[in-house]
Amino acid sequence: MKSTTTPALFVSTVLFLGIGCFRQDHITFAVHVPAMKTPACAKMIQEALGRMEGISAAEPSLTDHTITVVYDDRRLARKNIEFLITGLGFDANGEPGKPEAKAALPAECR
Repeated sequence: MKSTTTPALFVSTVLFLGIGCFRQDHITFAVHVPAMKTPACAKMIQEALGRMEGISAAEPSLTDHTITVVYDDRRLARKNIEFLITGLGFDANGEPGKPEAKAALPAECR
């Protein structure tokens, strides 16, 4: 007589693991951008983040000088987001912006 629990256990294990592969892992974190003082500066960062695959939202706060980012951590890391912002010339979470990009920023964004 064969056991029917082994195939049932196998099927349930495969289903459980398969569901985990399709789960969305969205993380929210704030990036401190001290030079983000005007709506124009915030728009520059927001538009660049909007073009980055894996980011689902980017909301700036001019009063806190932060931009809150919602991203898929299976596709991106926080460092990728900080790197993008520093590549635009802005300091991000204590990381300095690229000097050549910073020089090209409008005066109110430096």
